[in-house]
Amino acid sequence: MRIGCLGAARITPPALVLPAKVRGGAVLQAVAARDPKRAAVFAQTHGFSRVALTYQDLVTAEDVDLVYNALPINLHAEWTIKALEAGKHVLCEKPFAMNADEARAMVDAANRSGKRVIEAFHYRYHPGFLRMLDWIDEGAIGEVRAIEANFTVPIGDGDGTEIRHLPETGGGAFMDLGCYPLSWTVAIMGRAPTGVTSTATLTARGVDESLRTTLTFDDGATAELSCSMAADVGFAAKLHVRGALGEIAFVNPLAPHFSSHLTLKASDREETAAVSRLSTYAYQLDAVMGALERGAPLATEGDTILLQQTTLDRIYEAAGLTHLRRR
Repeated sequence: MRIGCLGAARITPPALVLPAKVRGGAVLQAVAARDPKRAAVFAQTHGFSRVALTYQDLVTAEDVDLVYNALPINLHAEWTIKALEAGKHVLCEKPFAMNADEARAMVDAANRSGKRVIEAFHYRYHPGFLRMLDWIDEGAIGEVRAIEANFTVPIGDGDGTEIRHLPETGGGAFMDLGCYPLSWTVAIMGRAPTGVTSTATLTARGVDESLRTTLTFDDGATAELSCSMAADVGFAAKLHVRGALGEIAFVNPLAPHFSSHLTLKASDREETAAVSRLSTYAYQLDAVMGALERGAPLATEGDTILLQQTTLDRIYEAAGLTHLRRR
């Protein structure tokens, strides 16, 4: 499968380049960046066969089968839709879009074109997360009653060009970080919340530096989600799921290949799961390529994308930050 990359982003080497070099049948065919000279250096450094001079050249190239969209969030919809209309499958980095309207337009474009658009929530394909879902599905902790999840990483504004601090590029802590605890919750609950409350603290530029939200569900279950990119926080990624019969604790479900701990405690059972040290990104690329080759469904496409993005919009609305999701 010949892969074209939109953008020379920092995420691309771990998320695409290294997995493609391990997985048989993946070809790093082309890369396009805003600056062609930067794209040339990126291609040479990471082993892409060639440089596409423009984004348009890349999405319409006859020698590209799958487009990896690692552009800033505000460019996801435009170039994902163009790639789909040009007959390409798309693996689009998270968060998928600026808002639910854009997400619907992207999913609709995939349906019209007969091609696939997939949100790159890499953790979702790791066997550690799949084991946790198996425990829940088999009733090991009973009916889910409460979820607590948080993700914090210090992200400085640097010289003022950090896109995660810029409103116009879809910046904000919940967009970049909080989308993961939300996605963990979507994977577990599988349905929209009936209620959403949120509070946020803002940066000088007006995006959320931290955000806390409570989701309530039709059966009374709750999800308490939080994130922060403030300078004084450390890295933390934790998920706790409490059920009627027990609980699951997952330290670092985001990137369990680095360091992780996954435990189940119930009245009749205690278990610690072995967690694979193979990269979540390797599992993701293998799952995506396998699904495209076989026509099998994936966990991060279609209605799941829309549920995620619609809930994300509701969280920002509840925090009084709807304007950050519009442009």
